[in-house]
Amino acid sequence: MRCLLSAALLLPIALRAQDATTSGASVQGRLREVRIAAADIFDADTAAKRPLAALVNGLHWQTREDVVRIEMWFRPGDFVDERLAAEFERNLRALGLFATVNVRLVPAPVAGEVDMEVETRDRLTLSFGGGGSYVGGVTGYGFALGESNLFGLGDRINASFRGNSEDEWRGGVAYTDLHVFDSWHTATLRLGRSDDGDSFGFELLRPFKHLADPRSHGGTLAYDETEVDYFRAGETAAEVPVDRAAIDGFLRWGTGPVHDRRFLGLSLGYERLDYGLATGPLGPSLRVPGDTRNLRVGLTGSWQLVSAFRKVEGIDTLGFVQDLRLGLDASATIGVRWRDEVGVGDALQPEFRLRLGWAAEPLPDLFTDVDARTTLRLDGGAAVGWTAALGARAFAAVAELHTLCANVAYEAVDEQQDLPLELTLGEDNGLRGYPAREFVGTRRLRTNLEHRFDTDVQILTLHFGLVAFFDAGWVGFGNDLDGPYRSVGVGLRVGSVPLAGGTVLRIDLAKPLDDVPGESDGWSLSVSVGQVFGFGG
Repeated sequence: MRCLLSAALLLPIALRAQDATTSGASVQGRLREVRIAAADIFDADTAAKRPLAALVNGLHWQTREDVVRIEMWFRPGDFVDERLAAEFERNLRALGLFATVNVRLVPAPVAGEVDMEVETRDRLTLSFGGGGSYVGGVTGYGFALGESNLFGLGDRINASFRGNSEDEWRGGVAYTDLHVFDSWHTATLRLGRSDDGDSFGFELLRPFKHLADPRSHGGTLAYDETEVDYFRAGETAAEVPVDRAAIDGFLRWGTGPVHDRRFLGLSLGYERLDYGLATGPLGPSLRVPGDTRNLRVGLTGSWQLVSAFRKVEGIDTLGFVQDLRLGLDASATIGVRWRDEVGVGDALQPEFRLRLGWAAEPLPDLFTDVDARTTLRLDGGAAVGWTAALGARAFAAVAELHTLCANVAYEAVDEQQDLPLELTLGEDNGLRGYPAREFVGTRRLRTNLEHRFDTDVQILTLHFGLVAFFDAGWVGFGNDLDGPYRSVGVGLRVGSVPLAGGTVLRIDLAKPLDDVPGESDGWSLSVSVGQVFGFGG
């Protein structure tokens, strides 16, 4: 969890979430200047009165003004309006550096000109965590340390290590440069080592920075020595060593008005997969392919229709402004993969990807989103690998502090040439009350119902919410699904805008309603970061 979250009990409330509206929509004109007022986590008066507030500020690099200015795609002399100001505010909030962001336009002394005022207040970006466990006679331990605003530049560095008494361990460090050479390029370098082997990755990405941005491109290099695990009843039943080396890149172009954008993309990638022998009780029956080389080329077309943006609180966050984009997203990729497997030979395989996403506010204070995704790979006209996923969510603000939430998600996988794919179901992915990865299959259906209640109780900087929930899940191989496996429970949500931004600490107490052989039917406690499901997934 975020550093000093418990210490927040001793600190005063330094800020509240801003009103989820923009200023008057009539302010527009030629931009004269941009004035930026950046503030630390706690203001000077609070830091002077509260030693812990001063300590929190001292543990934090205040975001530099240049970080905000680099994100601007407009310059003095350009025409600006409230729509552009609102988009810039959303983009700054999405950086994850700020507790609050406010951008507004004000008339300048000269008629037809406006000034932009940007006000930001930082959030605590230093994080650390650690813990231990004792499960099935195995002792586990781990820790993590990170900073996501290094030197006030928005750069991120994270280090972690975890291990257990079975001599299984994994450690790694990752560094992200938010603005490479003060550009819109972002670079990430990661290094890792484990009992399985070494890992390395590098990514250079130039994303679409605003709605009218005409281009995006990027590429990655990766090498990983890992093991793919297969589970039965929550325990590892088979492990397959895999050495993977890959390089890929993409180019994307966008055209059209900001509310109705079309995109065209080209991607190219190469992957080498070297497999070891499967071990474990399930190992002898597991199909492991020969070493494989893949070369992929794909052409993607997509459409983004934006109907509106909404600023809300209380759906997935506590006190923090959450930006919802409403509208339609659709994309299709047509490609080909050259696959060469040792002992089998090579083949050209057509590949297809489809995605459809839709978000709307059909009634006031009712937000819904639906997404559907599928991939398909053919060989000799027959399907040899495919995936499918369909999800839908609804969030209804039935009263000022109450939100009713529903989530339904179905997934299916099938792979006949590469390493087999499986889906797990349990505490770690939406079925609270049952052990992590307790159920396994190639088809999975999950549903969650939650009543989220913002208590409006704030103790110093901490904001508290309560949840009552019902979970159900079905899983199986092929078209036969076992279940339902159901659970009920209650939970506590803790947020702190100045210390954690939109991140929520989740504490759930769950009771399974269906018996599982060999497992307890009593209450179980889980502690994690983030909601079980949220708007968009």
